[in-house]
Order: sequence, then structure tokens, then C-alpha cells
Amino acid sequence: MNLRAFEYLLALEQYGGFHRAAEACNVSQPALSIQIKKFEEELGIQLLERGHKEFIFTPAGLEVLERARGIMRRVDEVEALSKVWDDPYSGELSVGAFPTLAPYYLPQILDHFVEAYPNLRINLVEEKTATLVERLKAGVLDCAFLAEPIAEETLEHGTIFTEEFLLGVAPSHPLAKRKTIDMTKLSNERLLLLEEGHCLRGQALDYCATAGVGEVLNFRASSMATLLQMISMGRAISFIPDCVARRNPNLHYLKLKSDQVSRTIALYWRRSSVRKDVMLELVDDLSREHSESHQ
Repeated sequence: MNLRAFEYLLALEQYGGFHRAAEACNVSQPALSIQIKKFEEELGIQLLERGHKEFIFTPAGLEVLERARGIMRRVDEVEALSKVWDDPYSGELSVGAFPTLAPYYLPQILDHFVEAYPNLRINLVEEKTATLVERLKAGVLDCAFLAEPIAEETLEHGTIFTEEFLLGVAPSHPLAKRKTIDMTKLSNERLLLLEEGHCLRGQALDYCATAGVGEVLNFRASSMATLLQMISMGRAISFIPDCVARRNPNLHYLKLKSDQVSRTIALYWRRSSVRKDVMLELVDDLSREHSESHQ
């Protein structure tokens, strides 16, 4: 079964005559007519009722015509896809990031995406880490900014930057008089963390355990915005990543006396991704851009 036959049928419907349909398909009128006849013979049914100068589609022809539309639409979609994958720098790129990073880092690098990849339509997705990993593995996302490490053999990554955690307090808090603090001195403070599912919570708990500090409040913040609001009201203190602190200068931040109080952000993608070259280029560009902006 020849796809050209479907194309000819659709041209006949669109132009209403063999002559104009043949011109649109860049073939002679006899060639188009012969191809339609061969198609009828192959199917064993009559598709057209032919008059001296006119024709109409038979009921069977109308059924075939309807399916021809769907077939050629799918062909067009496949051709469009092939162009996208032939040029990984075009089409749509779905990029994920977790909630304590997405609103603070993605806007910062959006201009880079627009300038470096003008033919890419960027779709930004904000979800918790576990959801991002599953969507990445399933092919729903092309890449995702995640905190290292992520133990998935099907994924590979490139490190973008490492940032320190700061202790965020209200300007009116007694600790606001200080610039640094040892984590062992926080045992009596009202420490607030994010709810379960946020990778920042797990990281903070690890640091607290190392310093012998436990989560003080029995309330957990559902988002970074809630956490920042609680801190600004003097209700609690908490660990705040540097990229968040830079965009919330209304709080006071203390450096923590520990080399381990940090997180490393990396770009993850599937090992089988056809856009691996784009990912590697992104890692190089963004890591260099971050380094230069923090010098």
C-alpha cells in the first residue's frame, strides 16, 4: 500500500478535480489517475464514481478518505519528530527542578536558555525529587536539576555548583548580632524544617544529627515560602541554601562553622538521551556561569 495513493485521494478531495490535484502533487494528470485506479484494484473496491469531467467519492471511498486523513496526519507528525531529533537544539525541552531550588535558580538561568537555544521551547517543571526522578526515567522530562547523589543506574549527570547552607534568623533575633555560629550551639533554638519529601529536610536532619541537634518544633513547613515567613516573624530559625538567601535579603544569615553544611546541584538526564550533547553543553555553560557570578 503506497502512501502516495492516500496523498492523491486527499488532493482530489481538496481540489475537486484531477487536473488541479495532479498539479498540487507535482505529477501528470494521467499518472495520478492511474495510481488511483491501481489503488482501487489493490483494495478490491471502487473509491470514485467517475463522470465525463467530474467524480464523486463512493461510500467506501469516503471511509478510506477519512482514514487517509488520519494516516497522513501521523506521517506529518513523524516527519516533524524526525526533524526535532535530527536537530536536538530544536523542539521542546522539559526541565525539572525541586521546590527549594526551582523558584530561586531557574529564573536566574532562563536568559541563558533563551539566548543559547533560541529554537528550543523550554517547559519548566517543579516537583519533589522522587517525582522528578520517576518522570525523568519515564521520559516525561528531558533533564532535571537535582541534589547529589541520586542512585539511579539509568541516569547520568554533570555537577553545576555547590552552595553552602546558612542559618536564617529574623533581624530581631538575638543571633542576628552574630556572623557565624557553631551548630552545636543550636540545641536550645526553635529549629523548623520542611515537611517530608523535600530533599532539603533530609540534608538538614543529617547535619543536625552530626551536631547533636534535633528538630525542635513539631510544626513542619510545607514550602520554602512558609519557612521563610516563619523565620521572618521570629517564630523559628532554619537552614537556608545560599541561592534562596540571596533572593531574601530581609532575613539575617549566619555562616555555619562546618565544611559539610552544603549541597551540590547537578543536572541529570537519561544515559540513552538523544540530547546528551545538549546536556553536556548545558553543564559546562551553567557551571562556568555560576562560577563567574560568584567570584
